Amino acid sequence: MQSIDNKMVDEYVNNVCGLVKNKKVHENIKEELLGHIYEIVEEYIERGKSEEEAINQALLQMGSFDVIGSSLNKVHKAAPDWILLRMTSMFILFSIFTLGFMGINASSSGHYLGEISKKYIIRNGLYLIIGIAVVMGISKIDYRSLKKYSKYIYIGAIIISIIGFSVCPVVNGTMGWVRIGVMSFNVLYIAPILLTLSLAGIYENYDWSSLKNILIGFALGFGPGLIFLVAPSVTSLVIYTIAVTTLMIISGIKLRYVIISLGTLGMAFTAVIFQTAYNRARITAFLRPIDDPYDVGWIYNQIYMLRKSAGLFGQGGNYALDVLPLANSDYILTYIIYTFGWIVGIILIALVLAFIIRIGFIGVNTKDKYGKLIVSGLCSLFATQFLLNILMNLNLAPAFAISLPFISYGGTALIINIFSIGIITNVYKWRNTPYITA
Repeated sequence: MQSIDNKMVDEYVNNVCGLVKNKKVHENIKEELLGHIYEIVEEYIERGKSEEEAINQALLQMGSFDVIGSSLNKVHKAAPDWILLRMTSMFILFSIFTLGFMGINASSSGHYLGEISKKYIIRNGLYLIIGIAVVMGISKIDYRSLKKYSKYIYIGAIIISIIGFSVCPVVNGTMGWVRIGVMSFNVLYIAPILLTLSLAGIYENYDWSSLKNILIGFALGFGPGLIFLVAPSVTSLVIYTIAVTTLMIISGIKLRYVIISLGTLGMAFTAVIFQTAYNRARITAFLRPIDDPYDVGWIYNQIYMLRKSAGLFGQGGNYALDVLPLANSDYILTYIIYTFGWIVGIILIALVLAFIIRIGFIGVNTKDKYGKLIVSGLCSLFATQFLLNILMNLNLAPAFAISLPFISYGGTALIINIFSIGIITNVYKWRNTPYITA
């Protein structure tokens, strides 16, 4: 008996599929159900039952179609990861509250940050609306449709990066700014995300077995880092390098090649960065800031002083905004700890760790290799930014020009980070759904 041509079987299968809202999996479910029914029918026929009796017994053994359908609907439900979206919303709402509180404090003292914070509410509100629209747009497509455009995304990211450091103006010491009406974007912030997405597609089935392919793979991955080095954007270089390394390891390259390449790149990077006495002092000052309290060690001493005087519940509106520069961006965690206390600071850090673990959980449980590479690459981008900023604000790492994702002041970063979350939740949404190209 190669197939089952029976009205009751067809009705049973159709009833099950009718309860599964994700229509993309209907064909797979039908095939799987018919396979199970066929096996049971064959078993009963071998016991001497007629075909009709065997079919009736098989349907009874399969169980109620509404129970099976409801169960399969939960398994194949195409929905974004609401847990991750809720965490992201908590970050953004807390950011608005924190910068709003900073603005009230600044306005009462006549500080210029008061006006900046007012502009943040208006401008970043616009960026937030754009980000939400982007996420809604992403949710309508299947992330796997992007794979065929990987090489074009890669080329586009390279072009954008070159334009960023060669043509775009410098604003507040940072290159790559493009202004469109009332909004401004930093293209060098966008490039690492686009490169990560493109390399996920390129590395999905990459053959790392030959030396030639390894060299080409390294050139494709680490080559764009030269742009960030020339820009210069050391923070983007570090974040991007960690993301590429993650992609390479998950795509199947032998670990020894990664260690050798990173060791070589690390020595070259160290030689460039440490070539002047000032750079050496600036990078190592966090180890003993008291040795130079008025120059390279000043910022670390300020951070330490504010953290030490924070207490469990903070100092409220007593924060003097001139005590620490970039309190609304790079050092916002120090401001949060001083103003709202260590309890709030620890809760925020715990939420950050939960956020990173959640993304990692999605990556681990994604069977599709392309989706796994995307989520893992973006997870490494977020993890590096979060951890470097937190360690910097705890005087456990050198002072980088790096903001706290979703929390710090900045429109470009907000849209890019929301876009990244949209991609991650899209992978989660379609993780159990077959990709249909037609």
